[in-house]
Amino acid sequence: MLSVWQKKSRFMEKDIHGTSHWFELTKGQWIQGLVARYQQERRVYVVTVEPELPEAVHDRWPRIMSG
Repeated sequence: MLSVWQKKSRFMEKDIHGTSHWFELTKGQWIQGLVARYQQERRVYVVTVEPELPEAVHDRWPRIMSG
């Protein structure tokens, strides 16, 4: 397994009702991910965390890194 970062300018999450919402990333931010390899197959998994705000409408959130 290899830790990776994904260069994206925005990402989409669905709320608990299934409605899509787009979120912008600012310069210097990226989404943390992991590449898993097995034989000829590769998969990228996005690292997620629980939202910090108790009133959040999403049950998960991608881990946003910066630097």
